[in-house]
Amino acid sequence: MIEGLSRRERQFIERENLILETARGLIREKGFLSLTMSELAEAVEYSVGTLYTHFETKEDLLIALAVQTIGQRAVLFEQVRQATLKSRDRIYGILIVRLVLAESVPETFDIERLAASPSVWKRATVQRYQEMVAAEQHCSIIVANIIEDALSVGDLDAEHVSIADMIFGLWSLTIGFHRLTLSFDDLAEVGVSNIEEAVKINYRLLLDSYRWLPLLSWDHNAVEEELRENILIF
Repeated sequence: MIEGLSRRERQFIERENLILETARGLIREKGFLSLTMSELAEAVEYSVGTLYTHFETKEDLLIALAVQTIGQRAVLFEQVRQATLKSRDRIYGILIVRLVLAESVPETFDIERLAASPSVWKRATVQRYQEMVAAEQHCSIIVANIIEDALSVGDLDAEHVSIADMIFGLWSLTIGFHRLTLSFDDLAEVGVSNIEEAVKINYRLLLDSYRWLPLLSWDHNAVEEELRENILIF
């Protein structure tokens, strides 16, 4: 807890949070590749040397930002997991979290995409990389918990597919959504007129292929409205 730290340690954490918050804003404006440590140092009014006491490389800074964004996603995933909704509603909520983050924190996709590149994380410290992996594992565990809940109440029969395979399938679909969103200025040029609707359709079809109940008379629009208005809280 920050309350138990010395004044110097608290100042270090506060300065690091300022650096990360400022870097996030600059990345939102111009992208990570255009960001320089000297520009960031000027924006936070500290020397470049001070920045390097927090982050050994620019890539280390990016991984730290990724840890934050994945942590924020985990918080929202947990809100969905704990919601008093059917298991299929909650697993659909995992996708809605991704969409909400894309709308409210648009730089999230770019940060996570770049952080996942070996050319980036291999230039970060081992500790930062391990923190990122642990944060992503936390998200996977939450999804696994929802799947296990579905199995326990009979909403799902996993005889034909494992929990790990389901997590991989759902994750692959959302990661693909991330990549496509960032790869083209106009997805209509490659045949996708509405990427959000397309990913929702395919996500629902994937749940159907798992035979995740309810299959019929399931109002996904009402579920999304409930999630957005009453459950997902930043």
